[in-house]
Amino acid sequence: RGVSRARTTPTCGSDSRSPFGTPVPQRPTPAARSARIAHLADGPSSSIMLLSTPPRRGGGSIKGNPGGSIAYGKSAMTRPAKLVPILALVAVVFFVAVYRESAMLELPSTRSADARPRETGGGVHLNTDKWQLRELEQTQESIAKETAKLAQEVQRLSKSVRESAERVDAIPELLDGTPGPTDRRELGAAAGTNDDGAPGTNTQAKAPDLPAGADGIKWSDEKTASTTYTSHYPTTAGSTTPMKIDWAPLAELTAPQNIERMSSDGDFPRPETNTLARNSGPNGEVAHSGTVPNAKWATVYVDEEKRDAVRDAMRDAYNAYETYAMGYDELQPLTKRGKNAFGGLGATVIDSLDTLWIMGLKDQYSRARNWVADRLHFDRNYEASVFETTIRVVGGLIAAHDLSGDEMYLAKCLDLVRHLKPAFSTETGIPYNIVNLKKGWAKNPTWSRGASTLAEFGTLQMEYIALSERTGDDEWRQLAESIVETVRKIRTQTGTPLGLYPLYLNPHRGTWENTHVSFGAMGDSWYEYLLKVWVQGGRTKAMKGWHDMWEESMRAMIDKLVFDGEEEGTKYVAEYNANHAVHKMDHLTCFVGGMLVLGSHGSDREDEYVKVAAAITKMCWRMYSTQPTGIAPEFVNFQDKKMHVGGKFNIQRPEAIEAIFYMYRKTGDPVYREWAWEMFTNMRRHYRTETGWVGLKDVRSPNPGHDNTMQSFFLAETLKYFYLIFSDSDTINLDEWVLNTEAHPIRVMPRDKSDVGTD
Repeated sequence: RGVSRARTTPTCGSDSRSPFGTPVPQRPTPAARSARIAHLADGPSSSIMLLSTPPRRGGGSIKGNPGGSIAYGKSAMTRPAKLVPILALVAVVFFVAVYRESAMLELPSTRSADARPRETGGGVHLNTDKWQLRELEQTQESIAKETAKLAQEVQRLSKSVRESAERVDAIPELLDGTPGPTDRRELGAAAGTNDDGAPGTNTQAKAPDLPAGADGIKWSDEKTASTTYTSHYPTTAGSTTPMKIDWAPLAELTAPQNIERMSSDGDFPRPETNTLARNSGPNGEVAHSGTVPNAKWATVYVDEEKRDAVRDAMRDAYNAYETYAMGYDELQPLTKRGKNAFGGLGATVIDSLDTLWIMGLKDQYSRARNWVADRLHFDRNYEASVFETTIRVVGGLIAAHDLSGDEMYLAKCLDLVRHLKPAFSTETGIPYNIVNLKKGWAKNPTWSRGASTLAEFGTLQMEYIALSERTGDDEWRQLAESIVETVRKIRTQTGTPLGLYPLYLNPHRGTWENTHVSFGAMGDSWYEYLLKVWVQGGRTKAMKGWHDMWEESMRAMIDKLVFDGEEEGTKYVAEYNANHAVHKMDHLTCFVGGMLVLGSHGSDREDEYVKVAAAITKMCWRMYSTQPTGIAPEFVNFQDKKMHVGGKFNIQRPEAIEAIFYMYRKTGDPVYREWAWEMFTNMRRHYRTETGWVGLKDVRSPNPGHDNTMQSFFLAETLKYFYLIFSDSDTINLDEWVLNTEAHPIRVMPRDKSDVGTD
């Protein structure tokens, strides 16, 4: 550990004893002193130089992100920045060793400086004269000089490590073909209209540093050190022909083959030009035609001023991402860098596609669409979370297809799900949580003890079913529905009240591994998708098995886990473990309010569901309004009905505004818009920085402090729900569209067949 070196302690003779019978070191020989000084000068320095060598970057990966791993040395085991504490430890060990060496040579102050050694009856008494003292002082001075040199070297190496860490993130992106820190501005830029409505151009940029939102990109060719500026695709040095990237997986697809990259004039389906019209975005024509069920939502009208304020926030946030982190999964606003938390799949790009479309941000959407067409591929040596990849990437691509009609998105989806398919290779069909996208190796994280997680295997169904319906390949629907049918058949073996499902299921034996129940983390979206797949399938008779399972769960939840809050008209949803309620509620659990409203129509308990939903939604609003920042904590605890802050941080979660949105669409009560506007203005005050929007460290403080992440779901969900609550009821009409757990809108398509609950 750190510096290891042999000691050169002088050897005492057999009769070298103090009056107390302990060994006393004799004066070291000149050769021994020289050897010690040389070793102090050379040994530690060489050891530290070895430690400063950058670690080897390989294909191995370790646990450390939502998918259970981070590739390309992004972890604490491989990043050079993590050498800094090791170097500090080395220095401490060295200084301790030096101190012990010098102490061994130091003389007690009581000894005479001008006496010779002499024998006594009790043994040998050590005395030294002045010349010996001078020699020892010189030795100590030499040690001090070498120590100072070593300290300077440690400081230099620490600085070098920090500087190299700033460049480390570029390596995986350069290897995978995704943008690195030097070429992440305006990638995939397309012509069209700028945000101010002015036509785009194909002329070359005049300035090397293009402003955010400009119709152009900056592309550096490493080999020739030349720079070419174009208005669309990156080009090779000296050429004006756009550089085409031919992803091999596309050639193997059996579904839509007419995949064409956009021409430089941006000729492809786009949002309506007049975004101020009442029927902005998808306008509910299918819902009004009567071809999908009518759930009796309220008719609401647009508040243009507040809606456009949210649109401005989305433009501001996405432009910051384009400027500092285009192509990375997420932006780190405080350090103006990108980070890859999901394998470098451009999570923020894909999560933002439908939001940009709905809001009519044409320039940003064009660039995002082109990035997906030319830069997104999945042949990556990365251990991906099947759940996160499905809800963000598969869901985002399907939503972009349903809004735009662009079949390129479906081709990308098929490519991706084929990389995810090995995760389903278990005896029960319950998928593993993690799969290596390139090698196909699948597993569950060690912390789950080999079990699969309820919310992870139970939140794939909307996306896989939608993909089968749009491509005609029924394989994906069968994979997704077999999971739910397997769980349905063993739901009486949970050891919990019927309808409440434990968080962990063994994918080999098909046995439940605990009795912990949660409508928050690791459990939430299982219940959400039981309902939403029913809605997605048109609420038909064939989908009854899904709805029956959901109703069973809601009855158990309301009877066992819903409790009154201290304030009148508020309720919270507790967790369940070891046969009793645990009075804790995650911010994630706020989605329950919206879920109950969405499933209320047609239920014989409709009035009860709406009433309980209103009380839960009010409690979630109070999680915001009772804090000095006006921002909710990550979770709260309850004691004697009183709410107490548990997790004091906030990471821009959407579940509270999601519930408020559904309550407003159901009732039309203006109080929900008032709550939403207060929440939005507080978020704008505390989240926004000049380089992006960030979460908070302590919502209890008027000066809460910032974290360093702009979550991709902030753009996919939080801002989208704010925009929709201030829009009219035909902007994403809830009879025509159903939002997945990442708020990606998927078209309702009535079904006449399902494999769930057929017996």
